[in-house]
Amino acid sequence: MTIVTQGTHLHLQSDLEKLGERLIRFGQALKSPDTTVGQLTALASSCGIKLKLRAVAESEARSDG
Repeated sequence: MTIVTQGTHLHLQSDLEKLGERLIRFGQALKSPDTTVGQLTALASSCGIKLKLRAVAESEARSDG
């Protein structure tokens, strides 16, 4: 059984709330087409997430050949 003092409980709750707010901002940024890679990286880092991105070029089949 763990005994948690009221002060410690409030501190932990505050830390979890702050993390939750950062995760929400990160999720909203992922949805926005205006968010830059730099902004995503910074938001992910603030949540303890290491963001790895990979770009793949799309090519369309030519119809004249």
